[in-house]
Amino acid sequence: MKSHPIKLILAVLMCQSLLSFGQDLSEFEKVYYAVPDPIETDDFTLSVKNGVALAEYSKLSMKITNNSNDYLIYRSNESKISMGSSEFSPKAKNCMITPNNSRSRTIQVDGGDNFRQKNYSFEVKGLYRIPVDGSTQKAEDFKLPAASNSFTTGNFKLSLRKYDASTKEAKAQFDCTYLGDEVAIVNPASLSVKAKKKDSDEEVVYANDNKKSTPVILHKGDKVKLTAIFHIPGKIVDMQFATMHIMWNDTFVETKEIALAAQTFEMEMDEAVTNEKNNVKEKKK
Repeated sequence: MKSHPIKLILAVLMCQSLLSFGQDLSEFEKVYYAVPDPIETDDFTLSVKNGVALAEYSKLSMKITNNSNDYLIYRSNESKISMGSSEFSPKAKNCMITPNNSRSRTIQVDGGDNFRQKNYSFEVKGLYRIPVDGSTQKAEDFKLPAASNSFTTGNFKLSLRKYDASTKEAKAQFDCTYLGDEVAIVNPASLSVKAKKKDSDEEVVYANDNKKSTPVILHKGDKVKLTAIFHIPGKIVDMQFATMHIMWNDTFVETKEIALAAQTFEMEMDEAVTNEKNNVKEKKK
């Protein structure tokens, strides 16, 4: 009886699939994966390393480099790892990558009974670009000491938490809540303060001197604490007694998220490293 060519081809493909995703690798406590080539676009560069799998989980380290002058956000739960017919969502904290900088995340999946596979696919989804050139929400200068503890400008609501002033330093803390439907960039490093010089009508302007001020991305209902710290020499302004005004400048920007195309890494078992690492451990026993 002749074998049908098409049936024979299908049988071979099925066997290959089973070998790829169902091969028994239980002789290894850990399976190690080769480092794939980085993926580079105009917006970002992705690279992964340290891929390793045990029976109960699989993980790797991914580095995201922002190649643009905008912000990037990575939401890990939108990515997926595919092993045959099974798909798993990674567990990692979302992260923001500032322009021309890098962040790394450990990507891990679990919930199965054997992640030790010869190969699998890691599809990187959940990357978004957030343009910095959005719509700046202008706000009126805020008087210190405060005449009112809260105000709203556009889709931003602010409440004064605390204000302390001495001759050497003035410090104001605000709660900022975003009320809009898009996405907001809040950058307290942009704000400044103005005050009149001692015994003069001449005004001076000083920047926020809080070294920890960094931009924050907010979505509807999100809240962040803003801290402004000012140092004006006492011979110019005695902040303990002076009336000052915070100028918000470009602190509040409303913009949109742009979803970036998904990218895929094909992870392949590094047989040499896997054999070496597991054999070394056995010898130590």
